[in-house]
Amino acid sequence: MAIALSIGQSTMGQVQTGRIVGTVTDPQRSAVADAAVTVVETRTNQSVTVKANERGDYVVTPLNPGIYRVTVASQGFQRAVVNVVEVQVGQSARVDVELKIGEMSSTIEVVSTAPLLDSESGTLGHVVTNTQIVDLPLNGRSFYELARLMPGAALLPGGGNLLRIRANYISGTAISGVRGSQTTFLMDGVDVTDHHQGGSLIQTSVDALQEFKVQQSAYSSEFSHAGGVLNATTKSGTNELHGGLFEFLRNDKLDARGFFSPEREVLKRNQFGGTLGGPILIPRVLDGRNKAFFFAGYEGMRERQGLVFNNIVPTAAMKSGDFSKIANRIYDPLTRQPFPDNVIPAARISQQAAYFSRFIPDPNTASGTFAWAPARQLDTDQVTLRFDESLTGKHKLFARYSYHNQRQNEPNAFPALGYAPLRTLGQNVVASLASSLTTNFLNEFRFNYLPNSINLEAYLQGKDFYQDAGIKGFEETARPGVGGSFPDFNWSGYASMAGSAFDQRPKTQSLKAYEWTDNVTWIKGRSIVKFGTKIRRWQPLFTDSKQYQGLWTFNGFATQNSASPARTGDAIADYVLGLPRQVQRAFPADVFGGQGNYYHFYLQDDLKVNGRLTLNLGLRYEYSPWLAGYRGQLGTFDPRSSKPIIIGSESGQIDLGAQFAGPSAYALFKDFIQTSRQAGLPITITQPDKEQLAPRFGLAWRPFGEKTVVRGGYGIFFENENTDGRVNNNMVPFRLDETAFNDQNPPVRTMADFFLGKALTTSAAPSLGPTYTKMHIGRDHHWNFGVQRELAKNTVVEIDYVGNRGLFLNSTNALNNPPAGPGGIQARRPYPSFGSIAFFSQDASTTYHSLQLKAEKRLTQGLWYVVAYTFSKSMLHQNAPAVGGNTAWEKAPSGFDIPQNLAASFGYE
Repeated sequence: MAIALSIGQSTMGQVQTGRIVGTVTDPQRSAVADAAVTVVETRTNQSVTVKANERGDYVVTPLNPGIYRVTVASQGFQRAVVNVVEVQVGQSARVDVELKIGEMSSTIEVVSTAPLLDSESGTLGHVVTNTQIVDLPLNGRSFYELARLMPGAALLPGGGNLLRIRANYISGTAISGVRGSQTTFLMDGVDVTDHHQGGSLIQTSVDALQEFKVQQSAYSSEFSHAGGVLNATTKSGTNELHGGLFEFLRNDKLDARGFFSPEREVLKRNQFGGTLGGPILIPRVLDGRNKAFFFAGYEGMRERQGLVFNNIVPTAAMKSGDFSKIANRIYDPLTRQPFPDNVIPAARISQQAAYFSRFIPDPNTASGTFAWAPARQLDTDQVTLRFDESLTGKHKLFARYSYHNQRQNEPNAFPALGYAPLRTLGQNVVASLASSLTTNFLNEFRFNYLPNSINLEAYLQGKDFYQDAGIKGFEETARPGVGGSFPDFNWSGYASMAGSAFDQRPKTQSLKAYEWTDNVTWIKGRSIVKFGTKIRRWQPLFTDSKQYQGLWTFNGFATQNSASPARTGDAIADYVLGLPRQVQRAFPADVFGGQGNYYHFYLQDDLKVNGRLTLNLGLRYEYSPWLAGYRGQLGTFDPRSSKPIIIGSESGQIDLGAQFAGPSAYALFKDFIQTSRQAGLPITITQPDKEQLAPRFGLAWRPFGEKTVVRGGYGIFFENENTDGRVNNNMVPFRLDETAFNDQNPPVRTMADFFLGKALTTSAAPSLGPTYTKMHIGRDHHWNFGVQRELAKNTVVEIDYVGNRGLFLNSTNALNNPPAGPGGIQARRPYPSFGSIAFFSQDASTTYHSLQLKAEKRLTQGLWYVVAYTFSKSMLHQNAPAVGGNTAWEKAPSGFDIPQNLAASFGYE
């Protein structure tokens, strides 16, 4: 005997888990109250039993993604069994069962169909199954890249990191018109997002992943953040011991030569690892079958990627003073007469230049360049450990530990400088306790600890090159405990030689997040009510070397004919004489950054109005004060005050010891500085935004039967604070740099003592990076309306209009630009005592409108496919400087605007 059954899927406020909901009726479609519904996970044999209410409705939650068996029993009816019910990440599976009259001792198996229609929520989301994750080719095995296969996702190259600091750094992942830096990454229900620059701080092996979901508009008030959500869940152990090993090889032997390359570049990449999962079995202590499980996964990568450098360098003769082979005449800066035969006498060669010349390679090509092809070294190790245990029939414990270690050695363009190490270490500790307090009252508590560190060393770090070369002027800029490193050289017309990689190395980054979340689910009548809170502690800290080792610039000015400079002079000739045009030095930046606590509260009601209409009603309140600067290193600029620089301080005293530059910079600018306490401002400088109230609404309506669903929704979402701009060590007195110029004729500043024995000061009016005292947290208004239609078994098409409006988005606002007119630039500035003043602001806004289409076929007879098309327009309005100060027309397509995007994927077994 077969019983008709419909299974619908929806996103109903679940994060990493799902739920099974349904209604139990008799043959007359009347509710069967108090029917016993037992749900068993087929892999672990763990079961949950609930009772249907007076309307015959039941809810079983929370459930890990997987395959379940549902058994329904009631006195006077035959027992019904549904053997295959799939629950996906963040989804709900609706199982409505019609019982037949008979003895409970007789059991009938239900024949089910599982349409793809999302029949109970207005949320837009797309699940990427384990089959897709494992089977689709992934360069580098970063599963987040699969988000590009879904409508509304525009993946652009990650901005800001030329090096692979994080293999899954994809800040360009703009989902439905929201900037990629606002995309949220969830792993097993906890936030693993890098809220400093964007991307995920934890990378998990593809083989350790169960599935993940791309959520465009998560209208449940349980979700925070304005961007899309990439919601992933890891695998758990089962009653059977399962494991596997893998090895993926790619190397240059299998590659074709590039069209313009004389030979194949070196590439050797090995990705290897394995997984193991099953019950926890400790002889005579614990038999974990049916209640306690483990899963372990490891993945390693060893990569050697060939690079090609081909740079213009001086010849050995030029480094010895012989410029007879170049076209330009070089002049003696002391006499302003040409050097005889274009050769600098040996006695005039700078000792300091001769010292550093040994690091400059000689040309090795017919064209006079230096070419070499070193290999970048990249090694990674990833570990995932997961434990699940049913403590009692009412309590379930989950814990996970993730580890991601990346080591990279980046070669310099000049071989003598060797390799610069880069180290990244990310960890994640998660624990969760789910408790069924009563049959209709559930509680889940989660803890999340997410530390991450990045350490970038400079080239030849730890050696004092200036002492060996006989150079003075950098003694006070040395970073304690680090020692020296190789300086940076710029030569006009030649390749630069950079010990810091022009990245201000050595530098470090330390990010730490602590998160406590508690969610309560209350099942009452037609409603599934969920409410809870999240407390998050966030601390991003950094160090930066600025130009503490010096930036030396040579442009040929010293060896030019000042009366007729054309075709005269050479930057290397200036260098050989030890006469830079300018040199920059700075105090290194000690620890800076920010810290703060966030408090979020929400209430969600998924109300089933009738058998065809479901409403999702939610309200969220977020109190996210702006971060306070670490040790008060945050400030603003108030031009109305006689002391316009305001620095954060609760005590009324500025912590000058927070930075190496503090005492010197304060001595120079103390007449311009006051504390936030004196100015009546909080230590965060910016007043907290207390207007973060976020209503959410969604609906799902089946007006024409079971094969068509009309869905829509609207919600307000708040963005994360962009710490990359606001707490970046941009205020006096916490930074001090100096650029000195060789502006006398003949030049008097030489490499030996370019700063003439003077202490580090400032050479120009200081530039500032203040923050406003009043700003709104960025917010996005999301809306969508669409229709899903089931065309055939396991095939569905969907069409949606999706839009959003972003307000109060982060940007910069230039306050001290000089207006057009006569006179010097500095004199024309509104505040001539200062250089550029770039306020961190919340003045940008965006608009996004799109038509999104998707056709999907579930795995049937070995075939599955997903085809997604997006037609969209994304516009950005940002207050960029304009002539006359009018910024009203500063509007243009967003940097991530992709008007048309088509993605298709399929698999056949």
